[in-house]
Amino acid sequence: MENAERAQQRLKDRGYSLAVDGVFGPVSMATLMSFVGHRSTVSTLRIALGKAADREFPKVGITTPLRIAHALAQQSTETGGFSKMVESMNYSVRGLLLVFSRSRISRADAEKFGRKPGEGALSITRQSAIANIVYGGDWGRRNLGNTEPGDGWRFRGRGVKQTTGRFNYGEVKRITGIDVIADPDLLADPDTGVLAGCIFWETHNCNELADEDDIVALTKRINGGTNGLDARREALARAKEIVL
Repeated sequence: MENAERAQQRLKDRGYSLAVDGVFGPVSMATLMSFVGHRSTVSTLRIALGKAADREFPKVGITTPLRIAHALAQQSTETGGFSKMVESMNYSVRGLLLVFSRSRISRADAEKFGRKPGEGALSITRQSAIANIVYGGDWGRRNLGNTEPGDGWRFRGRGVKQTTGRFNYGEVKRITGIDVIADPDLLADPDTGVLAGCIFWETHNCNELADEDDIVALTKRINGGTNGLDARREALARAKEIVL
C-alpha cells in the first residue's frame, strides 16, 4: 500500500502496538480494521480477518488507499466494527419498523416478535421468525432466491459483505466450490467470509465507485439501499484519516 509507513505511524500514534516498518501486512491490516471499527484492541477475529484481507484484497484490485478505505468502511459497518460474522436478528420493535417496510414485515408481526423495551436478547426462535419474515415471502423469493421454508434464517447475512439469501450463497458455492448451501456457517469463517466479500466486490465493479469516492452509490451496490449510510461515512472518514 502507498505510504504504508506513514499509515502505520498514524495507527501507532493512536495507541496501537504496531511495528512501523513500511510493510503493510496482515497485522497492520487488522490494526487498521480495529481503528476503522472503533475498537481499541486487535481481537483474534480481526487478526484472522487481517490475514484474509492481506491475501484476498490484492487479487481483486483493492490496493490503493482509496479503495482500501472504501472496502473497510463498508465491511466495518456490515460487521459491527469487524466484531461479528453472522447477522443478528435481535431487533427491537422500533428497529424492525424503521429498517423494514410494511411490505416486508407488518406492524403486528413486528410487535409480536420484536424486542420490547426492557426485554433481554430475543430467543433464537423469535430471531429466526423475524429472519424468515423479512427475508421470506414473495420479496425473498424474487430478490434472494429464498424458495424453501426457513431459508430466511438459514441464509441470513454472513461474512464481511453479509452475503444474504439462497441465490447469493449459491453464487459463492459456484465460484469457490465451497458448499455454503449445505453448511451456511462456512461463510462465517474469516477466510471464506473475506473471499466471498472480495468476489462480490470484483463482480459488481466496486473499485470504480471507490475510485470515484462515491460512498452513496457504493453503499447501494453493496447493501441494496442506504441502510447505515451515516455509519459508513464515519467509518470511511476514519479509514481516510489513516491511509490518505
